[in-house]
Amino acid sequence: MKSAEGSGRTVEEAIRDALRILGAKRDEVDLMVLDEGSRGVLGLGAREARVRLTLLSAEGEEVAAGEPEAEHARDEEDPVSVARGVTSSIIAAMGFRGATRASEGEGAVLVSVTGENLAPLIGRHGQTLEALELLANMIVSHRLGRRVPVIVDVEHYRERRRDALVSLARRTADRVRRTRKSVALEPMSAAERRVIHTALAGDAVVITHSEGEGADRHVVVGLRESNGSAEAGQAPASREHSRDLHGPRRSSDEFEQ
Repeated sequence: MKSAEGSGRTVEEAIRDALRILGAKRDEVDLMVLDEGSRGVLGLGAREARVRLTLLSAEGEEVAAGEPEAEHARDEEDPVSVARGVTSSIIAAMGFRGATRASEGEGAVLVSVTGENLAPLIGRHGQTLEALELLANMIVSHRLGRRVPVIVDVEHYRERRRDALVSLARRTADRVRRTRKSVALEPMSAAERRVIHTALAGDAVVITHSEGEGADRHVVVGLRESNGSAEAGQAPASREHSRDLHGPRRSSDEFEQ
């Protein structure tokens, strides 16, 4: 596949240089940072940033009958390579630098981004990460001509978040068993609600369900009917308030007493 190297005072300048050489757009290439460059000390030891851009698909080739073979060529592209390249291009366009790795697993392409100062890519409650993942899915599916689920993680945030949610689910179940009252958790995304449901699916005493609409949709943990959860006049679920579960310095979640 055609590739070109570019250089400049910054990675962004190097990318623009290589794009000019290739005559391509940012979303048409896979990015590899060869050298992030250095300003040096008092002008000594300075190095230019260097990148290598590789076209994700061959351009300018004549194809008999046009679209059918073009569609076949798209189907032959490696989803893992495309997902990694697309994610790298997005974060570079956002002004971030990080190592991007991708692999197949869990019926999707798993893309992991690691590096320094990447917290803004996660955002409050993971909202920026969700948007990044949505954009990556749209571009990858468009490029491959078919839907290929892509899961993007930054600095192992999703793994940490999942562990925190499982812990929260278990502590909430303990509280429900102790007080015999339902507890409503704070609103969560559909993916996070599934973690709560799954964590307590095998519990013989408590049961979970979702309530609310849109951004207010949340999980309620209550007693199973055989344990009195369906009794008339039962007190409404109290709202579970938790401290920030996001980021590397999460504090322990505490229930309102």
